Amino acid sequence: MEKNNSELRILIVDDVPKNIQVLGSILMSRSYNISFAPNGFEAIELALTNELDLILLDVMMPGIDGFETCRRLKQNPETKDIPVIFMTALSDTSDKVQGFEAGAVDYITKPYEAEEVLARVNTHLKIRTLEKTLEERIKDLELHNNFIRRTFGRYLSDEVVANLLQTPEGLVVGGDELDVTILMSDIRGFSSITENLRPEQVVSMLNMYLSAMTDVIIKYEGTIDEFIGDAILVIFGAPIRQEDHADRAVACAIEMQQAIDKLNEDYINAGHPSVEIGIGINTGEVIVGNIGSAKRAKYGVVGRNVNIVSRIESYTVGRQILISDSTKMAGKGIMEIQNSIKVNPKGVKEPIMLHDIKGISGKYNLRLDTEPDVFYPLRQPLELSYIILDEKSADQVPCKGKLIKISRHKAVMITAEEIPLFSNLKIQFSKQKTEDAAVYGKVTGNEEENIILHFTHKPETLDDIPELSGKM
Repeated sequence: MEKNNSELRILIVDDVPKNIQVLGSILMSRSYNISFAPNGFEAIELALTNELDLILLDVMMPGIDGFETCRRLKQNPETKDIPVIFMTALSDTSDKVQGFEAGAVDYITKPYEAEEVLARVNTHLKIRTLEKTLEERIKDLELHNNFIRRTFGRYLSDEVVANLLQTPEGLVVGGDELDVTILMSDIRGFSSITENLRPEQVVSMLNMYLSAMTDVIIKYEGTIDEFIGDAILVIFGAPIRQEDHADRAVACAIEMQQAIDKLNEDYINAGHPSVEIGIGINTGEVIVGNIGSAKRAKYGVVGRNVNIVSRIESYTVGRQILISDSTKMAGKGIMEIQNSIKVNPKGVKEPIMLHDIKGISGKYNLRLDTEPDVFYPLRQPLELSYIILDEKSADQVPCKGKLIKISRHKAVMITAEEIPLFSNLKIQFSKQKTEDAAVYGKVTGNEEENIILHFTHKPETLDDIPELSGKM
């Protein structure tokens, strides 16, 4: 039975009273049952003595920090299933990856934006409610595959699991330094898409998506390292050695993008909104093996090249595959590249070159079928206001701009302000009938002195604006 908001217990952990006050006000506006802890020790004690549905955990705290607090929660059988969302002012992707490795399901960047907080909290509470229902139904099941997954972590196929079990060293905690190719995919704007959906719709969408993507990954013998919400981290070249792991990853990514078209047909038939995904790929040396302790371990991958692939993925927009120079050089087939860009990811000493992949020849011979992105001038500029979501300040004043051209997925915008490349924008149009139907987009380039904006989320509620709906 679904709980009311007042029955859902959320613990906020932060040593700064002002942060607690801001978050508490946002959440209590939706009548959630809120409790507070000023440090990690008290948070763990409250989690052990209370039935919590969600924990919002600050990273920087006295005593034990948020990462260690999360690890201790996940190591305790009594608290390991409580979903944890990190609250952090840290913008480095490696910090976010560290949080996910500690067991978090999501993160919220400071300063807080009410819409983002409520969207992420609502999504994970919905998922947790459904998970509890499912857990009650599978307690008596003792299927062999469930035992294997609990023992060794989440493996992609029986072939991969059998390969590890055939040798005693497969059970030993430790790893090897191997050259592999890593793929990371993510649904664009998933929190915004699912904000107003029922819990069963969110779980249905995730199950349909992960099922479709897993079928493709199995076909190319990739190993799923992790499902991170709607993101998927996949290894090619381990534990089963593959000489063409770079080509496999690229071919897999192309077929994953192709599978989204069929998935969206199924979504529409099921009454769900359609989605787009971005995929990043990187090749290099990592530590691969059973990571953890003698009591609990998972097969996974760690190293700087894992951090790099997450950064590459963050530059993508929907229906796009970006690969690193190392993946391009490691490939045995000829890769069709639409364009290349040089970026400066945080935490990487030198700029890296990324390539926008459209196809691969040779053994796999696959190509993305993409429509020409034709821009149409608007009869009259469409006025808008926007904020940059990456900005540190929570009280930034919205900037003004206008759309002058539009295509199916993109638009050309003019503004008097300078906007860094790859900035994420939240946009409101003056013609919108409701203020809650925000449009999200990423700055992907320039046309003369104007800005090219790729829409990452454009709600169907904006169909009443002819310029955006194509009804001009």
